[in-house]
Amino acid sequence: MKNTLLAIVAIFIMGACNQRFETTPNGTQYKIVKTDDNARMVAEGDNLHIHLKGVLDKNDSALFDSYKNNKPYYIPAGEPSLKEVFAVLKKGDSAIFKILADTLYGNFGEGLPPGVKSGDMITFYATLLDVYNPQEMQQKIDEQNKDFEVKDSIALSSFLSSLTDVKQTNSGLKYIVKEAGKGKAVKKGDKVTVKYRGALLDGTVFDETKEGSPEFTFTVGAGQVIAGWDEGFLLMKEGDKLQLIIPWTLAYGPRGSGPIPPYSTLVFDVELIKVN
Repeated sequence: MKNTLLAIVAIFIMGACNQRFETTPNGTQYKIVKTDDNARMVAEGDNLHIHLKGVLDKNDSALFDSYKNNKPYYIPAGEPSLKEVFAVLKKGDSAIFKILADTLYGNFGEGLPPGVKSGDMITFYATLLDVYNPQEMQQKIDEQNKDFEVKDSIALSSFLSSLTDVKQTNSGLKYIVKEAGKGKAVKKGDKVTVKYRGALLDGTVFDETKEGSPEFTFTVGAGQVIAGWDEGFLLMKEGDKLQLIIPWTLAYGPRGSGPIPPYSTLVFDVELIKVN
């Protein structure tokens, strides 16, 4: 697959060699390298599924490249910096266009990234894979979300199949008491000091406390952590070690967070060190 994508990039770069750049009203230069006259044209309000590679002209370094890992972007056709170029594309088109870094990153509301200076030019290589109107995009999102939910449900069933002594609260929070402590019980509003290790159902660790790092503390019930933690620590007392199996409804929900995918059940091994 990687070789195929690189070949696609090479083909449309070669195809552009003898073409002249055209210019949009705002000054963006572009070449459309491959066009099917009968393909669907991009319309206002559409969402684009598109491969993009951005190269800093002055040193030929790639700033981003969705071809590399075959992870095309979903971008609204009205994206401020690129909308004039997007408006002339059809589904299946490949294109090359050039834009000032100031224009690109200024519309993102961000400063220029390291190594990029005012006045630098960025060359984009693009392949428009598909076009969706708002209704089609919502349907695609709904389908993807359902797929995430089904995968999470299957993974959770597999994870639970080998466990015993699993308890569950009314909210759907599951937990296993690994070691019972004898200290002070937690009440809402208490500040607690904890150790933890957080993982996905497949065992991938996304966060944990480490020896030598500052202790992790939070106030229970104050909304400083995910809902599953606020509920889970109210079940504990000093010295307790629990495994919390937190459904996505009590974690990061349909959006996910960083390395945590949408609709993910999370597994936390937690230890309550101190109730302040």
